[in-house]
Amino acid sequence: MVVAEILTGIALVQKSVEFIKGNIGTVNDIKDIANQIDGFFTGEEQMNKRQGKGMSIAEQFGSVESTASDFIDRKLLEEKRYELKLLIDNRFGHGTWEQILSERSEKIKQAKEAQRQAKIKAKKQKEEILEVIKWVAFGFIGLGVTFIMLLIGVKAFAYEYKSKKLTRQQQINQGLIKEPQLVVCRLKKQKVYKGKVACIYQGANRTFELSFQDVRIGCVKNFRCKLNSNGKEPSIDQVMESLRSIAN
Repeated sequence: MVVAEILTGIALVQKSVEFIKGNIGTVNDIKDIANQIDGFFTGEEQMNKRQGKGMSIAEQFGSVESTASDFIDRKLLEEKRYELKLLIDNRFGHGTWEQILSERSEKIKQAKEAQRQAKIKAKKQKEEILEVIKWVAFGFIGLGVTFIMLLIGVKAFAYEYKSKKLTRQQQINQGLIKEPQLVVCRLKKQKVYKGKVACIYQGANRTFELSFQDVRIGCVKNFRCKLNSNGKEPSIDQVMESLRSIAN
């Protein structure tokens, strides 16, 4: 019979004691009536919790009927507790009831301590998790600040670098200006016309250059000219036409 599943409060107390009273002479071990003893304590706990909880103001203070009922139930509880004590001690020896109360009290104490330790452990774990989250957040903030500072620094450097005027040699070094390749051009032909002389020079890879000088100065034998591979040699007609245009 599982009375704890169908009865509550004083009814559970009474039913538990009645069952024990009717079967105490036939049980061989206190374990045989352990469920009913637990039912008695459960009913008692329910009565203790009910007092002052879940009741209206009128029920707690203004109802004579409620007050009388609580008083009677409390008296019945005391009677049933004393009756149960006598039944247990008479059957299993004097002091058995007190031993049951002592062991139950110790178990309740252990259970409360276990709950307290569990709460402490849970609180500590929560604090540790929050601490980890805090430092992770600080780490991300630090990385963000570092990244922003680097970005600002790079942009400032790039702006300063771009805004600074480079020398010709720096532009050459950076490939911004490509220096022409020079070769030695030697005098190949010359043509005189009215005080002017046309100088035709040839260098490596059929590089040709044409220059005009005063006849008194004449043509230099060679000079360094810009490489122009596979060039076309100026014709005498072109030279004469150029001299005529200079003379005019």
